[in-house]
Amino acid sequence: MKKAAILRRSGMTAALLLCGAVPLFSKAARDGASGGVELCLKVLVPSLFPFMALSGLAVATGLCSRAGRMLSGVGRRLFGVSGALAPVILLGMIGGYPVGAKGISELVRTGSINKDEAARTALFTVGAGPGFLINYVGLSVYGSSTLGWIMLASQVLTVILTGVAVKFLYRNKNDYISDKEYCSPPRAFGDALIASTRDACTSMAGICALVVLFSSFSGIVNSFISDADARFIIGALLEVTTAVSAANQRFGAVGTAFAVGFGGLCVHAQILSVLGEAHVNKGLFFLFRIISGALTALFTKLGMLLFLVDSQVFSVISGSAVGALGSGMLGGALLLAVAVGFPVALRGINENKY
Repeated sequence: MKKAAILRRSGMTAALLLCGAVPLFSKAARDGASGGVELCLKVLVPSLFPFMALSGLAVATGLCSRAGRMLSGVGRRLFGVSGALAPVILLGMIGGYPVGAKGISELVRTGSINKDEAARTALFTVGAGPGFLINYVGLSVYGSSTLGWIMLASQVLTVILTGVAVKFLYRNKNDYISDKEYCSPPRAFGDALIASTRDACTSMAGICALVVLFSSFSGIVNSFISDADARFIIGALLEVTTAVSAANQRFGAVGTAFAVGFGGLCVHAQILSVLGEAHVNKGLFFLFRIISGALTALFTKLGMLLFLVDSQVFSVISGSAVGALGSGMLGGALLLAVAVGFPVALRGINENKY
């Protein structure tokens, strides 16, 4: 049987199972989806949206192009990419999982890089934001901001090392690296701000939809799996925040670091959807996510030993932590409402030509 036919039948089987599971476990699916909505409002929207808008703004105003001229040497020697990608790689390290992919997509759209170069860069420009790692994972889950900083530093080091690995993996394709400047001229700041905010709104809505959907699937799985270790493993495979919240003594902070580096299928789907025209080899992308998870876990373990952080530090999210997170829920809800309504409002303004 051909590979395409196998993939098609596998997809149909998965869809059939999911369609059957949701009605059978409707309460678990509903509770999981509710938790996904809460997660979006508390954590994802406040931490991701500003960086996604900033990523688009940096491209639209020509900042990436200007910075690329100064960083071209570093970008080429370290990662084998155009200088325009250097600021995007930096944002990908600290902005949140889909932020790097968003910047890559914008550079492809404006003609600053080609699709081959974009696909290579997307293999390693993946990372959780400092807000998620330090405030949520470090403080809320483990009660240690130091641990959050260690995970952030481990992630940055992992991105650099995997980026260097990609350079050598594609060393025979350096002739595909684009030397072009922007094919479309930089926009005025006001126009760029509106356009980047609109695009970030659309992307944010799609990301939240995926999180809610995968959280619903996780809710179904957790309804008939009581073993804590199994819940963590399945959570790490499906959705990273589910894995973090299910962290346990067996896997501890190092296991959580692997889950953060791997990202989970939900994050993978977010990145691949945001990339747009930059088509990535999905098998290779998945392999790099496993490698990233392993390296992040290794460097986190070394960092814990270096800074004398107890490997058993463990404080599953307490009521006070949840309350602290919940205080930002209204703000997150308002921001999400803006994300949904902003493109509609802009369309109305353009149609009426105010």
